[in-house]
Amino acid sequence: MSYIDVHAHLNDKRYNGDIFSVVSAMKGAGVERVINSGFDFPSSVLAAELSRIYDGFYFSAGVHPEETAGFDEETAENLFNLGKDEKCVAIGETGLDYHSEGYDKAVQYKAFERQMEIADKLSLPFVVHSRSACKDTLDFLTEHKSLIKRGFLMHCYSESAEVAERLTELGAYFSFGGVITFKNARKEEVVASIPIDRLLSETDSPYLSPEPFRGTTNDPSRIPYIVKKLAEFKGVSLSEMARAIEENAKRLFNKCN
Repeated sequence: MSYIDVHAHLNDKRYNGDIFSVVSAMKGAGVERVINSGFDFPSSVLAAELSRIYDGFYFSAGVHPEETAGFDEETAENLFNLGKDEKCVAIGETGLDYHSEGYDKAVQYKAFERQMEIADKLSLPFVVHSRSACKDTLDFLTEHKSLIKRGFLMHCYSESAEVAERLTELGAYFSFGGVITFKNARKEEVVASIPIDRLLSETDSPYLSPEPFRGTTNDPSRIPYIVKKLAEFKGVSLSEMARAIEENAKRLFNKCN
């Protein structure tokens, strides 16, 4: 049985460049592939470099909504060129984040739209980060549905079953991480409502470690704990869930094989 982590940040400074031990742990846990997500241009470049060093590593290139203050056409061009890399499987993470004070909605909108345009031009899916911005994210994606031809990932999905249904109609896939293992997370109904052919597993490493590791630095070796919980919520075996996730990942990220 093999697993995949579709959204991690092994390009985060928290790892201090000690990726070899992380790779060893994830391979030992049966996690054969990981997609490292860029959150600004330098981290996207580092994710690309890691994908050239380690077998089973892929990446997405993008600018997180909280990092969009300096987003301009030079940034967009750099992302476009990086997106041509054979191991770049998506653009993002992009999206909207209204959690912290001082956010600039107009700047986030512009960066979100440009990254969707880049994904469309490259025939790639894109990765959506949405925090405290559910309605605006849904409205934005609906208004720009002409740019959605290769699907998109709602990473670390945290909204309702009703919103998931509308996003599914637009072409969304949904990844869940360690949060679904937390007590009182109340994700069972949401996961159960999403078609099994749209579910994916992520760690969002180094964040959101699943139980029983909550509060520690996360890494892709903990994906089996998340897949096990997804299987429980869907009422299927662990092997069936792992197989479905692998098929879904290949369908959405068709360069990830």
